[in-house]
Amino acid sequence: MNKFSSTVLFALFSFVLFSCGKNETFSPLKDGLISLYEAGEDSKYLKEPVQQWHTENACICVVYGYGYNDQNFVSKMNEQLYSKYGNYEDGGFILSYVYPDDFKRGTKSYITLLDSYINDNNLKGLILLGAPEGTYKSIARMQDSRDGKMGFPVISIFSQDDVVAMEDSADFVLDKSQKSEINGLVAETDQEYDESITEIIDTCAWYCRISESSFEKNAKLYEIVKKIAKNRKVGRYTDTETGLVSINHFVLE
Repeated sequence: MNKFSSTVLFALFSFVLFSCGKNETFSPLKDGLISLYEAGEDSKYLKEPVQQWHTENACICVVYGYGYNDQNFVSKMNEQLYSKYGNYEDGGFILSYVYPDDFKRGTKSYITLLDSYINDNNLKGLILLGAPEGTYKSIARMQDSRDGKMGFPVISIFSQDDVVAMEDSADFVLDKSQKSEINGLVAETDQEYDESITEIIDTCAWYCRISESSFEKNAKLYEIVKKIAKNRKVGRYTDTETGLVSINHFVLE
């Protein structure tokens, strides 16, 4: 080996040895082989879950309304959604609001502020859980600003808004079944949630994530809703006064 080659090899060896510093992950041994070291502090990054979403500057808006707006449920549901789809504030998909807290103007809350919150976003979906009265007005304004074509799914679950108006505003409405009492009156349903609702919301978010447009209000919609409901039985909603069966309104039985 000539003098020039020896000088180059020594320089390369010195660069590898001293540039890695204290936190080096490998170094050459005397016999020329490479010895791998433990990752040390960097090992924590290897344990983090692989990101399930990709930044698209898009969001899926989830609105927690009546019966589903307590802090424990919202935190639990958001944690589950963030783990799969990411928090919008961190480059993920899920953007959530809680009614009435996030819709206050002075001492009153207005769900009609919803469109001003989200209409400028690149929306992939809107999921309404326990939508309060007047929610349809915000959706109608969004439809008007988009020439009547939302371009993303609008899903309403356990709505407290006007039935006909919500059927017209949402791609589909999913309710709890109502049972009649002996006197023929419809018994009030319990608004307490069960574990299955978290799976339903999760699946709704997944459908919003993969959809490129709104759901069409046709016979195929029933099959989609049955998949969203997972193991829960789903039936079509029948108006108690007219006896008419809705094309996009369903009930969990």
